[in-house]
Amino acid sequence: MSPDNLTTTRPTLCDGPATDTALEAMANLQSAKEIELGQVPPLQAAATCWQTTSGTKVSFIADHERPMFDLALRFRAGNVLDGENPGLAAVTLYSLDQGTGELDAAQFAEQLAGYGAILGRRITDDSAVITLRCLSLPTIRTSVMQLFTQMLARPAFREPDVAKIRERLAFNRVRQGSHPLVRLTNATMAHVFRDHPYAASATTTASGTVKVEQIRGFHQKAYSANNLDIGLVGDLSREDAEQLIDELTRALPQEWAAAAPPPLPEHPPLVQHLAAAGSATRSLLTLSSKASPSSPLFPALTLLNVILGTSYESRLTQELRTLRSLTYAIYSDLNPLDAACLLQIHWDIAPQYRDAAAALVSGIVTCLRERGPSQAECDIAVNEIAAKLHHDLADSAKLARALATYSHQGLPGDHLATFLDRLQSLTPANLREAGQVWLGNATQVLVTVGPESMQLPLPETMKDDQ
Repeated sequence: MSPDNLTTTRPTLCDGPATDTALEAMANLQSAKEIELGQVPPLQAAATCWQTTSGTKVSFIADHERPMFDLALRFRAGNVLDGENPGLAAVTLYSLDQGTGELDAAQFAEQLAGYGAILGRRITDDSAVITLRCLSLPTIRTSVMQLFTQMLARPAFREPDVAKIRERLAFNRVRQGSHPLVRLTNATMAHVFRDHPYAASATTTASGTVKVEQIRGFHQKAYSANNLDIGLVGDLSREDAEQLIDELTRALPQEWAAAAPPPLPEHPPLVQHLAAAGSATRSLLTLSSKASPSSPLFPALTLLNVILGTSYESRLTQELRTLRSLTYAIYSDLNPLDAACLLQIHWDIAPQYRDAAAALVSGIVTCLRERGPSQAECDIAVNEIAAKLHHDLADSAKLARALATYSHQGLPGDHLATFLDRLQSLTPANLREAGQVWLGNATQVLVTVGPESMQLPLPETMKDDQ
């Protein structure tokens, strides 16, 4: 199937439900009589925000329920900064904890573990994220922050330790390279972001030629205080939080900030099949947009994504799993990057229905774009988002990471506290308008991986038989 004949199949369900049947059923339960089932509880998560003299943006929420704090540092030091040195950003990040000028890797790890502190790191195309969880008792907090600051500001970057990290990253890259989801993602990114820095991380491997001198130079720039967003949650006063952040940021390199990546390039539609042995075909449909999380359009896109495919009640699951029994799992994901926003739909399918299922999924997207959702779908989606946020942000580590992310995205400190209200204010007409603007102009990129097979039409649904 080529991009020119990527057709759409009209789904059985082109209009959303008129009522929330689950809510109606719960309303009849005696145990639910005293509960306001349709009421969405607000998020009590307004952050205090400030910017340090070094240029670091900080978002802080005090939480005195447990004697601990979670710190999340988000440097604009992701893979897009690799340039001509593939793997440079990743090797730098994962070499940070391999010792300082005073401690080797084993001594550093032993001291950190002795205080019960937990360190985490993650690299993306846009950012390098470093997290720390620690007890908030002043003596422990001070000692751990001294270690943490030494690691960030004065890492040793010894050649044997860096070589070990290079080898480990190269091995992981090769091991993951044959995974179907990685192949789908890499092929998609290489097409959507052709000649863009995002495409480089999808088409190159971590290089064993990255030198210590290059890592030191990268660290002195990308790990600058004014290239940093911080989320902090825990048992601290505002004064304690300011002192902790100030001492950390003053020790970091200064006065360098990464430029924003180039905008999303224009790209043609694509239908690509990657041959692989197996009993199922994995599919990824991507629609790209230049909308950002700070755009007024983004809350509507968030709701459309949930209505489309993030739960059992979503349109994709109801059509492909419940009505047609074509797949067990199908879901959509809204992925905001610094240069673009991607709506990506993932599903597994029997190899003989690869093309027909793709046409059906495209038809579901078209129906939602042209007809919009029902009010019941909007209400269900808001409740699902609220439940997930309340669940996830009860974990202070996730909340700290979220605060750093929202700061990175340019969102205000009251974003979480007002987000659900903004979602509830949207009408089906608002979402239909957003869908026509966003989904109507988006180029479809379909990549599949699985065995070659003769393509068949989809079997009739039970509803068709009737």
